[in-house]
Amino acid sequence: MNGTGLIKETVYNILQNPTRENFIEILSNGLGEQDNLDFKEQWVEPIKLAEIILGMANTGGGAIIVGVRESDDGTLEAVGLSELQDKEKIDGKVKKFLPDTIRFEIGDFDFKGEYYNKIKGELFQILLVYSEDVDLPYIWNKDSNGTEQGCIFYRRGTKTVKANSQEIKDMIEARIEAVYIEQSNLQLEEHLKQLSTLYKHIAPQTYSLFPFDKLLGNFSNTMNGGTTIAGMRNANYPEESYEEFIAKMIDRKKEKITRILDLK
Repeated sequence: MNGTGLIKETVYNILQNPTRENFIEILSNGLGEQDNLDFKEQWVEPIKLAEIILGMANTGGGAIIVGVRESDDGTLEAVGLSELQDKEKIDGKVKKFLPDTIRFEIGDFDFKGEYYNKIKGELFQILLVYSEDVDLPYIWNKDSNGTEQGCIFYRRGTKTVKANSQEIKDMIEARIEAVYIEQSNLQLEEHLKQLSTLYKHIAPQTYSLFPFDKLLGNFSNTMNGGTTIAGMRNANYPEESYEEFIAKMIDRKKEKITRILDLK
């Protein structure tokens, strides 16, 4: 796996499970910043932080680790924070710039009293940015210093920039595909429920009364003075039996499900 693939997998792991072990893995891989990973020595101003959050959300999500200095050559130094910042205050300062659909969380990592390589005795914070294709693109929510409401930020390598027309087009296409898949999944669930209901209306096995049918026939004759009462066919009764119809509907429902799964 190349460096970019490794860092993406490592960031994905901590997004899914933000444990101390996964945090240490990010600091120890030595791969530096990527489009979904940013290091800050200290917390940056709220507007700049909000831009990075939006950029990451529009590029598949990511992580901002605070308490790490990155040198010009890309090497990392875990300098730590003098103190942990109030997460609710950070949250409140950046949310006014962000759309309601965006989701992020801040975690604390305190290694004081522990002796891991490079990070022993240090404090760190991490901001995890989540992204859903059905919500793309995430859009700037408020006019501010040089940034108008409606602006779309994007991560291009290690930089947070305003998205160009092709990047916006890619985000919109990703959203359309995600919405289609989501709707198809809902349709599939509904069709499967309907198919299950149809199956309840047809017997998996048939049963014969033989040799009891003849006995019942003789009993009917006896009860009617030895005369058999012949039933007349109802002209309104359909030629196709109820079970034949249900079987046909089951076949058609299966075809519909196959098309949704794109198996034909």
